[in-house]
Amino acid sequence: MAQLFILVSGENPTLPFSEVKAILEAEDFKYRLVETLTQVLRIEADPNCIKVLVSRSAMARVCGIEVLNTKAEASEVLEKVEKADFSPFINEGESFVVRVKRVRESSSEINTWTLEKAIGKILFKKVRGIKVDLKAPRKTFFGVLTDDRFILGLKMAELKPGQFLRRGPRKKAFFHPSAMPAKLARCMVNLAQPRRGNLVLDPFCGTGSFLVEAGLLGCRVLGLDVKPYMVRGSLRNLMLYGVKPEGMAVADARSIPLEEASVDCIVTDPPYGTSATTLRLPARALIESFLSTVGEVVKKDRQICLAAPKTFKIHEIGERMGFKHLESHFIYVHRSLTREIAVFKRG
Repeated sequence: MAQLFILVSGENPTLPFSEVKAILEAEDFKYRLVETLTQVLRIEADPNCIKVLVSRSAMARVCGIEVLNTKAEASEVLEKVEKADFSPFINEGESFVVRVKRVRESSSEINTWTLEKAIGKILFKKVRGIKVDLKAPRKTFFGVLTDDRFILGLKMAELKPGQFLRRGPRKKAFFHPSAMPAKLARCMVNLAQPRRGNLVLDPFCGTGSFLVEAGLLGCRVLGLDVKPYMVRGSLRNLMLYGVKPEGMAVADARSIPLEEASVDCIVTDPPYGTSATTLRLPARALIESFLSTVGEVVKKDRQICLAAPKTFKIHEIGERMGFKHLESHFIYVHRSLTREIAVFKRG
C-alpha cells in the first residue's frame, strides 16, 4: 500500500471521484479514502491500481505517489521539501523536472513557475547525480495547489482526454443528435462496475456509445433498440472501433427478450428529448415501465447506471421499483436540461 493522489477533471464536483472509486471496486483493489479535496482524491492503495485507472478512466488526469502534503505557503513548502526523503523516487543519474498545477484559483499568491524552480533547485542539491531535463525527463515531480494545500509526488501516469474527442459524435460512422458523448459514456460504464469479460447490456442502445466504451474495456456487449435503423447504425459504430457485440436486436426495452439474471450490468440513456423515440409514451412513463421489468435481467448484487432529466427524479423511481439507490450525480447540459446520472443495485 502507498499514499496516492489522483488529480481529476473539474467539469463536475462529484462524478470524477465516484468514477475512480468505482474502477477500484470493479477491479477488486482495496483502498482507504484519506481525503477529498477540490479535484484531488487522496487514497492509500496498491500502486498497481494506477495502471488500471489509466486504462479505464475518463475523468482522472494525473496519478502519482505522494511525497509530501503541506499548507500552501511557499516557505513551508520549501521547508518540507528540504526535509522529505526523495531517495525512493529518483536514482543517481536520472533526469527530472518539477511541474506545479493550480486548481482553479487556489493559492493565487504563489507563482507556480517560481515554486517549480525552487523545488527543483532543492532536489538537485539533495539527490546526488541527478539532472534537470525540461523536455524529456525520466521522472516528473508533480505538485498540486488546491484548497490552500500543496501536494507533491512522483507522477506515475497522465491521462489525455484526446481519445474521447476522437470518438466524438461527428467522428462516428452513424450520428444522431441524442448521442451520449464518449467521455460521459465511458464514465457511466465505469460507474456500473463491469469487469473484463462481463456482459454489458444497453436496452436503448441508440448510436452505441455505451457499447463502444464497454467493448473497448474488454467487456462483452449486447444492444437493443426499438428502431431498426438505430440498431443498424449502432452496429456500424461498433464495427468502426473494432467492437464485436454478442448480439444486436430490435426489441422493446419494456419487455427485454433475455433470460433472468443473464447480464452482469446495464448502462443506458433512455429517450426523452424531442429527437428521440419514446414509443408514443411520456418519457417518464417509459422509464418507469422499463425499470419495473429490467430487474429480472440483471444479476443479483450487480449494478445499473441510468441517465434521465433531473426533473424525473429517477432515484425515486428506481427505489420504488425495488432497486437500491447507490448514488446520483447531476450534470448541467443546457438551460432546459440537467441530467441525473443514477446508479442502482439489484438486491
